[in-house]
Amino acid sequence: MEKEIELQNLINEYFASSDYKIIENIIRGEKGTRVLEIFFDNEKSINIDEITKINKDLSSLIDEKIDLFNISNLVVSSPGAERPLKFHWQLRKHAGRVLEIEMNDGEKLEGRLAEFPELSDEKSGEEKITVEITVKEKGKKNTVYQREIKFKDIKEVKVKLSFTK
Repeated sequence: MEKEIELQNLINEYFASSDYKIIENIIRGEKGTRVLEIFFDNEKSINIDEITKINKDLSSLIDEKIDLFNISNLVVSSPGAERPLKFHWQLRKHAGRVLEIEMNDGEKLEGRLAEFPELSDEKSGEEKITVEITVKEKGKKNTVYQREIKFKDIKEVKVKLSFTK
């Protein structure tokens, strides 16, 4: 456990001086086959060159202490579309996209991220988003309404992938 804390501190120090934020670290496997997965994001998009540079930098840092951490493989990546968004600030770059949202009370909804306040107080715990929800009723015109949702009331949110234009 002490080694994992030291490893986490090493990773935190690396990202502290950048625009990137750690989303999740996962260590899996047994001694000799342990894999460290580091998922990171920022408020803009991340390109493959950035991921490659961070991978090389972190590999060098960890290689120096490889025996200490018993890591045999390092995976560095942005979270990808299939992973839920964990932080309010991650939603900013998805304005206009359709989200799949599961609320803490079990309610599931789907809607387009209509509004993301640019100046939200992310430390207050009261961050909100506005989602446009379309209600489709057979034989009637679709109804669109806006719903304001507190981020703390969301259990899981994912960007819905769309393959049509």
